[in-house]
Amino acid sequence: MKKIIYILLLSWSIVTFAQSNVKVIENQFLDYNQLIVKKDFSKALDQYAHEGFLKFVPKETMVLIFDKMFNDPNMKFTLEVPTILKVEEYPQKIQNVSYAKVFYSQKMSVELADVVNAKDAEEKQKNINLYLGAFKSQFGDGNVVFNEKNNQFEVMSYKMAVANSNEGKNWKFTVAEKQQVELLKQFLPEEILTDLK
Repeated sequence: MKKIIYILLLSWSIVTFAQSNVKVIENQFLDYNQLIVKKDFSKALDQYAHEGFLKFVPKETMVLIFDKMFNDPNMKFTLEVPTILKVEEYPQKIQNVSYAKVFYSQKMSVELADVVNAKDAEEKQKNINLYLGAFKSQFGDGNVVFNEKNNQFEVMSYKMAVANSNEGKNWKFTVAEKQQVELLKQFLPEEILTDLK
């Protein structure tokens, strides 16, 4: 009887630990994205960017990229805090590092000067069709609409981020996209990137 109770307690503590780890990952991932939405790019990168990624794209360069993206006069870009769909912890450490995959969806709105300032209805429609095709090829046919009322493209993206931590408390995040897989392999284990193939 004591053996059964011990096994049950051990199982419960493992499940509780795994759940609390997932919660920490979720909270830190949302905090990271909240900082980006608030345009506090420097803090977001200091706290949450993977050091390996920053060796290839330095923090200063990333801040400039974010600034340009969010402050481009030809494009108004609004990003919402993502919705986490699932967190999958990798079952074992790889070279003493814990990993998890964060699957999430994120809404963004894009207003383009080419559409808003078109000289006539024909040019406007031509530009809408051009951008709509580009957005649909990148994000999927059913994930992009043009909202006539506010002249914005509304995009729903579905992505994966890789979370890593040396001690299981402070997590770093890397958005993992198929077209970047060769770069990602330079600092992330290949087995973590199987969903991108």
